[in-house]
Amino acid sequence: MIHFRSPRRGLAGALVALATAASPLFAQTNVPEDRVLRVVPYADLQSLDPIVTTVGIVQRHATMVYDVLFARDEDQTPKPQMVDSWTESDDGLTWTFVLRDGLAFHDGAPVTAEDVVASMTRWAAKDSFGRQIWSRTDSLVAEDDNTIVWTLNEPYGLMLYAISKPSGVLPVIMPKRLAETPVDVAVTEVIGSGPFEFVADEWVPGSKVVYRRNENYVPRDEPANGASGGKVVNVDRVEWLNIRDQQSAILALQNGEVDYLEAPGTDFLPILKNAGIVVQKTDKLGSQGMVRMNHIQPPFDDIRARRALLYLVDQNLFLQTMFSDPELYETCGAFFVCGAPLASDAGVEEDFGSNKEKAKALFAEAGYDGEPIVILHPTDVQTMNSSTLVLAQELRSIGVNVDLQTLDYAAMSGRRANRGVPSEGGWNIGLTYWPGLLVSDPIGNTPLQASCDDAWPGWPCNDEMQALINSFPDAATDEDRQALADEIQVMAYEEVVPYVPFGQWFVPIAHSPKLSGVIGMPGTMILWNIDKSE
Repeated sequence: MIHFRSPRRGLAGALVALATAASPLFAQTNVPEDRVLRVVPYADLQSLDPIVTTVGIVQRHATMVYDVLFARDEDQTPKPQMVDSWTESDDGLTWTFVLRDGLAFHDGAPVTAEDVVASMTRWAAKDSFGRQIWSRTDSLVAEDDNTIVWTLNEPYGLMLYAISKPSGVLPVIMPKRLAETPVDVAVTEVIGSGPFEFVADEWVPGSKVVYRRNENYVPRDEPANGASGGKVVNVDRVEWLNIRDQQSAILALQNGEVDYLEAPGTDFLPILKNAGIVVQKTDKLGSQGMVRMNHIQPPFDDIRARRALLYLVDQNLFLQTMFSDPELYETCGAFFVCGAPLASDAGVEEDFGSNKEKAKALFAEAGYDGEPIVILHPTDVQTMNSSTLVLAQELRSIGVNVDLQTLDYAAMSGRRANRGVPSEGGWNIGLTYWPGLLVSDPIGNTPLQASCDDAWPGWPCNDEMQALINSFPDAATDEDRQALADEIQVMAYEEVVPYVPFGQWFVPIAHSPKLSGVIGMPGTMILWNIDKSE
């Protein structure tokens, strides 16, 4: 049995330590300690198919076991991964990809072009980029065992950017027999060609996930950079441990029971630093907070009511309430997040967040007559709990009748789909957040879409802005893309207001000083390239 030496005295600390020490999570293995990497991810892994869900923990699992044609480096530049060489025809209609040597699935079968065709076809049916590409596709075929030819009827300028995405719906390569599974049916057999193998018989949902090093994986020669480059695995076994109690996780890290916390509680960061734990910012794009309004129910079916929130929401007030350390956050008015290539202040007015009188006047112009504004209030996620309370306070300060309805975050996610009136189970406002990487471009920013009934819950509707979004892949140069992104952002602020950003924050990881080679990537967790000393 492994024993804790709790840094806190008293019965409560002792009980936490004892419970953690006795847990089967920490069972001994025959693998030397310096060859086992124990990780506490931000959530528990409950499903396995990265095509049928965009849940982040499933995508992190997919990054471990699958490989992709292209991967992005830390600057979001696509780099070849499974591909050895590729060409694009002069007219932009024909893409030819040649697979590199040494690619094999975990069951020993070689990776072929037919596997790629089946996998990309399944991905394209679910992903926003993929659907755009598929609408322009004439054919996707395996020319021989190692060559894939993708023929379009209209150029798609974001091809490599799309097929290298590190989060959302991942364009992973599976064996053809699995990739031919209907897109609405989850694949349950995990066979990839990536640097780690999933150990199915040790997976205990709610408790532990185990991976072992893929001894047959052939890394690229380049240094690891973001999700790209050489995926060199320096440990034999990786264990994901589901420790949801933050104090228990912190104690486990301090006492050497675990090596890496993906999302340590921010209140514990000073304690960790003082204890010699490495606190490292690995996600340069962080998360974007969003005040999401229901565009099909009064008063937010009126643009004036939505714009009122722009003048009411003081990002500093929200962020200071959510986080005690100013190094963890920044104010940001860019819909495509600060630090990303398309970041801009286009359309941002000087008195956003600081003009309550204007906010009150706009509510009145929208015809608001004192009806209760139903705000969904998730209390189990600290940042969403505190930020929702701030919004309620600010709305009340300008005379808005607020009805806070308490629920957990999962229940809120389900209730958002209710299009009914707020008094009968619908809603007016729900605060949420998205990874900065996912919202850093017009196509990937799902909450920005103004596609009416097809839009993400909240259902913004503006055909002109949606047409601009849909045209983004056709922008020929970086300058053209920036100009179009700015135009979209101005329209979003002035004519649509799909949501109101309330800041950007960066929760670092924490890891043992015994680890070296830890690298970061927005939107996911990278566990190759890590060495662990004794």
